[in-house]
Amino acid sequence: MHRAVVACSALKAEISTVLPEGLETMFLEYALHRQPEKLNGELRRAINRETSGCQEVILGYGLCSNGTLGLGHSCKRLIIPRVHDCISILLGSAERYFQEFNKEPGTIYLSKGWIDSCGDPLTQYQDYSQRIGEENARWAINEEYRNYKRLVFINMPVEEDLACYRDYARETADFLGLSYEETEGSLELIKKLLYGKWDGSFAVIEPGKVVTREYFF
Repeated sequence: MHRAVVACSALKAEISTVLPEGLETMFLEYALHRQPEKLNGELRRAINRETSGCQEVILGYGLCSNGTLGLGHSCKRLIIPRVHDCISILLGSAERYFQEFNKEPGTIYLSKGWIDSCGDPLTQYQDYSQRIGEENARWAINEEYRNYKRLVFINMPVEEDLACYRDYARETADFLGLSYEETEGSLELIKKLLYGKWDGSFAVIEPGKVVTREYFF
């Protein structure tokens, strides 16, 4: 059966590390996470147009601020992890994410992919500075992240040396005045997703059906 993967660019390094030969991939920009309606539209376009000829489309997304709700296709089966966002995917399971959440709900997570995709607070501050000036940018960032206490860098088992990414994550934590920790990530959920090992951690959306919130709870 012909399958294709449509995933967030923040997962590109991890997916590429374990990608089966011949599996078609498409990576959408990380910034779409900040605009769930636009993310939904781009995913619909990818499912309907960019994966023509595929009978199954594997989604490298979770609920993602409701950005995946309503997705479906009359002829294609969709497969999506039953998680809220990419954090659970990188940690290997929703259960692992909730363990971390219970330790400290106010946590920012960073990984190689997020940093490469400019999905981090320090890059966000630099962008604000160019648009509204440093003083206003600092105020905006402080307000946006005032309820966070911890920054955790997720060490993923990818081929690239992550030392410079860890340093950047520490710099970001220092900039925000947060405690810094590291945790080991996992490729297990990604492997299952790509190799068709769809157990209870995944929702399989049959042709004619759509993604609903019930799949994630």
